[in-house]
Amino acid sequence: MKVLSFLALLILLSSVSIPVLAQEIEEDTDFMHFDRMVMRFDETDAYVTVTYELDTFARMYVLAFGTRHLESSFENIFSEYDEAEIEEIGYDSAAIALKNVSRSSDSYYLHDGRDLGTSIHSLQIIYPGGASKTLTDVTETPNIFYDRN
Repeated sequence: MKVLSFLALLILLSSVSIPVLAQEIEEDTDFMHFDRMVMRFDETDAYVTVTYELDTFARMYVLAFGTRHLESSFENIFSEYDEAEIEEIGYDSAAIALKNVSRSSDSYYLHDGRDLGTSIHSLQIIYPGGASKTLTDVTETPNIFYDRN
């Protein structure tokens, strides 16, 4: 009887806390800490890999219900990009394709910086030739240009 009572209490608490957690996941990214973002440019497109950590409750929620509830967080971060496509979301990383984020000008491609809406601890920019630049504690992508090889 005690085991049955315990299970009933556990189910009740779960049913109350999970919808509240789901609402928090959709509205805010305080449950998620963005460690690193790697942005690799290829002509007018950019390919982004984001590494993040979830707090304990968010991790439990994602383990139970999957990563699809994290999509809105990434849609918010990349909302200033017209053609952002989430390719994959894992438990600690995500891959996003950003199409037509740079424009061609003479012998260069120009990328106008955009607000990310959150803080990223480390942003690594990888240019088409392989050179890279790392910035720390960023809230927006920088204005950059690179050669049209």
